[in-house]
Amino acid sequence: MRQSIFITQPEFESKHWHTAFPGCVICTKEPNRVTASNVIWILAGTSNWLELVKKYSQQRLLVIVMTNELEINELRAALEAGARGYVEALAAKVIIEQVLETACSGGIWLPGQLLSNLVGALSQTQFNYTHSCNLDSLTKRERQVVDIVVTGATNKQAAESLNITERTIKEHMSSIFNKLKVRDRIQLMLVVKGH
Repeated sequence: MRQSIFITQPEFESKHWHTAFPGCVICTKEPNRVTASNVIWILAGTSNWLELVKKYSQQRLLVIVMTNELEINELRAALEAGARGYVEALAAKVIIEQVLETACSGGIWLPGQLLSNLVGALSQTQFNYTHSCNLDSLTKRERQVVDIVVTGATNKQAAESLNITERTIKEHMSSIFNKLKVRDRIQLMLVVKGH
């Protein structure tokens, strides 16, 4: 069982952290001891937060950066330092749980709003992403899911748009990732935009 450690600023804490992970540890400075089973959540803006992200990432620990205000440059810095997720510090319990689930399965969690901005920026940019994939291997429905998801839509938004359940979207996404041999939504976007 993974134990979450939250490194935050004094007086800053969310009740959702406790409800999502009842055994979590909350501290205002670097913890004395971390193990391979720990997940480190670091609040951006906490003293030397980027160094901590780098340090724990290099130790192959899962590191997730929390923020009080979503910001694209902060996101970039967090990802470059090795974070596996970037999320609002006061996000709901279900979101925090999804962030951890995504990171544990090898994905990277990015907030939907910033993902849309990122996709917009990518669509303005000409780039060469070399990845051999065959979009023709997708079913008609999977192709519809891809077309919606690459706009930055969440699973819930995609489900509403196609009038199907969120669970069905997740199943389609799983199949799409396998067929196109991509790890996560970012790779999927790069593959699709590169076509």
